[in-house]
Amino acid sequence: MTTSAPQAFVAGSGRYLPERSVDNFKLYEMDSIRRAFDVDSARSSLRGIEPQEAADLTAAGVFDRWSVQVTGIRERRIMDPAVDHCAEWMCAEAGRAALADAEMEASELDLLLVACLTERDIVPNAACTVGDMLGIPNTPGFVLNAACAGFVYALAAGYAFVTSGSARNVLVVSGDFLTGITDYTDPKTAVLFGDGAGAVVLTAEGGRGRVLAAPYTTADYSPKHLNLTGQAVMLPGDSVPKLSMGGGPNVLRNAIKSMVGVAERALERTELEWEDIDAVVPHQANRRITAGIEKALSRPGLRVVDVIETYGNVSASTVPIALDELLKGLHGPLPQSANVVLTAVGGGYTSGGAVIEWNGGAPA
Repeated sequence: MTTSAPQAFVAGSGRYLPERSVDNFKLYEMDSIRRAFDVDSARSSLRGIEPQEAADLTAAGVFDRWSVQVTGIRERRIMDPAVDHCAEWMCAEAGRAALADAEMEASELDLLLVACLTERDIVPNAACTVGDMLGIPNTPGFVLNAACAGFVYALAAGYAFVTSGSARNVLVVSGDFLTGITDYTDPKTAVLFGDGAGAVVLTAEGGRGRVLAAPYTTADYSPKHLNLTGQAVMLPGDSVPKLSMGGGPNVLRNAIKSMVGVAERALERTELEWEDIDAVVPHQANRRITAGIEKALSRPGLRVVDVIETYGNVSASTVPIALDELLKGLHGPLPQSANVVLTAVGGGYTSGGAVIEWNGGAPA
């Protein structure tokens, strides 16, 4: 795996998820959702269920069945500010896990890159705050917001810093408190989002994995479908929601097309073909999108990682969370030498893809 050309190796990965898990039944207990949810319309839209069974469902049962049918989500992790504090704190916890996996001390880091759109503070920026929480307040860093493609964008930046010789060890972390900015008067938006963080450590000095080429990133400006107005996290007692997300067949098709497209562009930067890829880790936006990617990339032995059922959409953090689970064996064993494609699309629109080689497999 050694070469004279500059390389960005993956030394370790980690994730943090709040302990509190809220399923669809519990979510439906929110007054704002119950008032806005059209039970009769949703009941009539249910598929794969006998009419009498649908008629016998409680309102909460209809909401759960509808939520799974439309999004694939059964539960999500929700941050408790009294326990998990803020997005920066979750990022620091994910960073600690990645550093431990890399067998590296925080003091060895040269740079912190944080992908986040729900930071508690604008100044100091989230990277400064994460650095302080890790005990390295003098380590430089910055925060970037590319919505759900943020982790891939941050990975591209980390790759550039390492391969240019500007940094030796870089922590790339993404984390968000999305449930703090979600519009809970809109059931279609409310059901989607969860909280959490994920991270990887990039190094110039060798590791179990490496980023095979510069990640591919692109954009296509559009303020439609996903819009965040203002700058603040909504805490309990606040009444003004900030985040709304539309949907529909066109959004789903565009998301599938975009994520497959950037994955192919990222792959073109390597010497690999799709037949060489063992797993794809897509942004977890909707089960139907993940299924569409799986169908578009249908190849024997190719695994498309899916974690949306239990975590929901955690914005940019879905990719490093799912990647960490994959590398730790939570989605089955990997070959001793495996190639993994990361792909994401986010509001903006932003999108990006990357290819990682992983040596060491994953536990059975």
